[in-house]
Amino acid sequence: MILLDAQNLPRSPKGLRRRKVYYAFYDYEHGPPHPMIRLTGKYLEAFDFKIGDAIDVRLDFGHIVITKVRDPSGENKA
Repeated sequence: MILLDAQNLPRSPKGLRRRKVYYAFYDYEHGPPHPMIRLTGKYLEAFDFKIGDAIDVRLDFGHIVITKVRDPSGENKA
């Protein structure tokens, strides 16, 4: 069971955080920019995401679901 300090939780409903999609270049000399999403902040720790944790990222049209891997033996090392 995880106990959270309510003062450290995001103030928006259900942990909603509004962010932008930025651009990034894989190669500055060739090709157009690509979309990039960056998530940083202490609120990640409040929701049990720690430095070094393995995560799964599931993509669907209009949705991205990020889930902490609970069984490290099944993690996908990309």
